[in-house]
Amino acid sequence: MSDIGLMVPGMHETPSRYNVTITVAREGGRLPDPVSFAAAADRAAWRRSASIVSAHTADQIISVITVHAPGRYAAVAVARAVISDALKHQVSAPGQHEGEARRRAAAPRTSAA
Repeated sequence: MSDIGLMVPGMHETPSRYNVTITVAREGGRLPDPVSFAAAADRAAWRRSASIVSAHTADQIISVITVHAPGRYAAVAVARAVISDALKHQVSAPGQHEGEARRRAAAPRTSAA
């Protein structure tokens, strides 16, 4: 007859819900596009069974990530991973590339000759 027990000895508590607040400050003079950041953050949170709500100001992005985790340190690690992934995997807004292409085309070109 087999013995069925806990997978982790001594762990008797179920995961708790933690709300972790992370602030992203302006980097290099600009913040990420709010729409692309929100979409990327939502995908990153979904992959980690978390949820995210973000507020964008002129100088920063304030995000509250809700995570079910066995402890506070694990919840903070998941929240930081969500924000890191969101910053890495943003999709540029469609008008962003077009506007940049127009600026390059309008800029005077100098000849090397």
